Amino acid sequence: MLRLEVVSGDAFHASVNAASEAITRAGGWVSGHSLLSDAMAVLHFEIPGDRLHELVEELAVRGLKTELPLEASNRAKDVAGRLTLHFSRGSGDLRRDVPPFQ
Repeated sequence: MLRLEVVSGDAFHASVNAASEAITRAGGWVSGHSLLSDAMAVLHFEIPGDRLHELVEELAVRGLKTELPLEASNRAKDVAGRLTLHFSRGSGDLRRDVPPFQ
């Protein structure tokens, strides 16, 4: 499985949408996701192996800079991957203020 990581200073939902759009524009598709508070999101995707460099370029255009691992190869076969987005402004705190019950 291909693993990519990105650190984003942008808004959580805007970055997740940008990443999803980049995957689609590069010829891939999102097969699943995990949203972890406002601190991290993980997108599982599949993409044709010969379009990996295009994926990295599409992510960069959207301000999500990452690099392919050295072992990534350009093959015609589909590649399963995981893109982890770390949010520098995320608190990781899920607590919300709730007024007292009466």
